[in-house]
Amino acid sequence: MKIEKIVSDLIKPLIVSGVYKNEVVALKDIVADYVERKIKAYDEINQNMQNKYHRNFQTFTQYLKNKATMELEEDWMEWKGAVEMKGA
Repeated sequence: MKIEKIVSDLIKPLIVSGVYKNEVVALKDIVADYVERKIKAYDEINQNMQNKYHRNFQTFTQYLKNKATMELEEDWMEWKGAVEMKGA
């Protein structure tokens, strides 16, 4: 099944029900909503880590050199992922 057909089949009920006027508007809105939710999630991770470690990511990275534990490295990886995905 082609991707266009899959997307069309998923979006068609939203258009038929009047939620969106066409596929382009529906896709733009759905993608924008997804991106906004991901940005919010990355911001929350960043804020939670800053609160937990009382420093920003760059300072935390420097702090970890030669003293990282498994827990600290796991937090660093999660934090790094959020920073990189957000594009900060």
